[in-house]
Amino acid sequence: MRKNRVIALSLSLMMALSLSLAYTGSIYATDKKSELNSIKEKQKAAEAEKGEIVNEIEQYNTKIVSLNTEITNAQSEIDKKQAEIDELNGKIDEMQAKIDDRKSGMSKRLRTMYKNGSVGFIDIILDSRNFSELLSNLSMLQKIYKSDRSTLNSLEKISKELNHTKKELSAAQQAMASSQSELKDKKGELDKVSAQLEAKAAKIDENLAIFNQQAESLSSQIAAELAAQQQQQQAAVNNGGGSAGGSSGGGSSGGGASYVGTGGMISPVSNYVVTSEFGNRVGLERYGTFHGAIDLACPMNTPVVASDSGRVMNLTGWYQQGYGWGVFIDHGNGIVTAYGHNSALVVSPGQYVQKGQIIAYSGMTGWATGPHVHFEVRVNGTLVNPRNYVAF
Repeated sequence: MRKNRVIALSLSLMMALSLSLAYTGSIYATDKKSELNSIKEKQKAAEAEKGEIVNEIEQYNTKIVSLNTEITNAQSEIDKKQAEIDELNGKIDEMQAKIDDRKSGMSKRLRTMYKNGSVGFIDIILDSRNFSELLSNLSMLQKIYKSDRSTLNSLEKISKELNHTKKELSAAQQAMASSQSELKDKKGELDKVSAQLEAKAAKIDENLAIFNQQAESLSSQIAAELAAQQQQQQAAVNNGGGSAGGSSGGGSSGGGASYVGTGGMISPVSNYVVTSEFGNRVGLERYGTFHGAIDLACPMNTPVVASDSGRVMNLTGWYQQGYGWGVFIDHGNGIVTAYGHNSALVVSPGQYVQKGQIIAYSGMTGWATGPHVHFEVRVNGTLVNPRNYVAF
C-alpha cells in the first residue's frame, strides 16, 4: 500500500514537472508564433503595397508609350512641314529670279533708250513720219509697258502668296515643335515618377527578402522548439507508462477498472475527413517535415472518444507542444494514444476511461488552422502509424 502511494506520488511529481516544462515551452512557442504572425502581416502589407506600385508603374508605362507615339507623330509632322517649307523656298527663289530678270530687262531697255538719246513720248511723236506710224509706235510702247507691269505684278503676287504660305507653315511648324517639347517634358516627368516607383518597388523587394528570411528563421526555431517539446512529452509518456504499468500489476487497478486496452481501437471521432497522414509532410515543412499522427478534420465541438480503454496519463494546455488542449491515454503494454487541438477536456489525469467514452470535444487550439483531432499512437514511446490500429 505504501509502495503504491510512493509510486503515485512519483507519477504526480513527474506529471507536474512535465506540465511545467511544457508550459514554459508553450510561452516560448506562443511568443515566437506571435512574432511570426507579425512578420507575415508585414509581408502581406508589403506585397499588397508592391502590387499597387506595380499597377501604377504599368499605368505610367502605358502613358509613356502613348506619349512616345505622339512625340514620334509630331516629329513626322514637323519634318513634313519642313519639307513643304523647303519646297516653297525653292519656288520663292525661282519667282524672285524671274522678277529680277524682268526688272533687269526693263532696266536694259531704259538704258538703251537713254544711250540712243530717246526721251520718251515726245521723241516718238517727233520721229514719227506720219500719224499712222505715231499710233503704231505709241501702241507698241504701251504694250511693252503693260506686259512688263503685268508680269511684274503677277510675279510679285505669286511671291507674296508663297511668302504668306511659308509664314503659315513656319508658324505651324513652330506650334508643333512647341507641342512636341511639351510632350517631351511630360514624358520626362512620367519617366521620373516611374523610376521613383520602380525604386520603391525594389526597396519593398528588399524588405520582403528580409521578412522571408526572418520568417524562415522563426519557423526553424519554432520547429526546433516543438521537436524539443515533443521529446519532453515522449519522455514523460515513457516514464508515465512505465510507472503506470508497474502499479497496475499487469492490467488491473483499484476499483476493479480495466487498465489494459482491448487491443481493438476505434476512431476517436465518427464524422471526419483525413486531412494529413502519418509521415513526411509536403508543403508544411515549416512545421517539421515529419508528422507523427493522423489529422481528422471534423466540425467544431464534435465529441472525441477514447480509442480504447485505459488510464488518462496527463493533459496539455492551450499551446503546449503545439497540441493545444490534449489528452494522453495509457492503454497498457506500452501503447499510448494522444488526442490534440480540442476545445474542451472532460477527463482528468489518473482517471480510467472505457473504449468509446467521451474524453474531449474537438477544436483548433494550439498549432491548428481548422477544427480537427490530432491523433497519435505510441508504442514503447515511439510514434507509429495510427492506421496500423484503426481502420480509417
